[in-house]
Amino acid sequence: MPWQDQTTAWGYTLGTYSGYRDCRTTEYGGWQQLLGLDSDIVAQWASFQLEDELANLSGLPVQSIKDTSAACVAELVAGRGRDIRNFVYIFVDTFIGGGLVLDSHLHLGQHGNAGAVGSLPMGMSKQGSNGAQLLNIASMYQLENRYIAAGLDGKATSDERSTSDAYWLHTQAWLDEAAPAIALALLNTACLLDLEGVILDGCFSRQLQQHLILSVRNAMDELNWEGVTPPQILPGAIGSDARALGGGLLPLYANFAPDRDLFLKLDY
Repeated sequence: MPWQDQTTAWGYTLGTYSGYRDCRTTEYGGWQQLLGLDSDIVAQWASFQLEDELANLSGLPVQSIKDTSAACVAELVAGRGRDIRNFVYIFVDTFIGGGLVLDSHLHLGQHGNAGAVGSLPMGMSKQGSNGAQLLNIASMYQLENRYIAAGLDGKATSDERSTSDAYWLHTQAWLDEAAPAIALALLNTACLLDLEGVILDGCFSRQLQQHLILSVRNAMDELNWEGVTPPQILPGAIGSDARALGGGLLPLYANFAPDRDLFLKLDY
């Protein structure tokens, strides 16, 4: 997907407070081969100080946060997060990622990577290989590649065509791989965090969301949950606009929420 789809910068004004919130995937270097990106482009992106450029262009303060964390805030404030206090949020896009909410607050962690489900390993590494992560199996770029290889439109991952007859064979094949991987990630997550549930959303149609949730639930039934309680899986209510909406909500939450330090003391 094009770079501009990965970055959402929101300008906002709150009374006398103005600024920009930069919501984007923060690291690309380690996933260069996955996306087939030129090393020079990746190096330029890694050294490019987007926050400084936005500040220079606008004359306003700029704060950064992971795109999936911003999406998580949207679900927390405007979606199902109003009814559930502790959950792992999963957002399926070019790369699958997520966020973590504890006691109704976004938890970023020491390095801003709390809830980074995409980096969860899918098994023991073998000699000469680091092993696959969840993002290697359950990201939307795999589904897009399947469509393109079949001579179909790769952009169909984000609309209703993904569940149409022409695309369904390839969508089902992706679900058959992605769902067990997500189920394993949820088992690992449940072993560490005894949460109320998991909220799953992404840049896809509501029909594909339903199929993915059902497939993940079925895959969870095949795993050994002895000693741990399987979390309920709930559909996210925001959809593909979650990152942009979260970017817009963060300044409001940062300035008017009771625990505003959660969003002001760390920049990621």
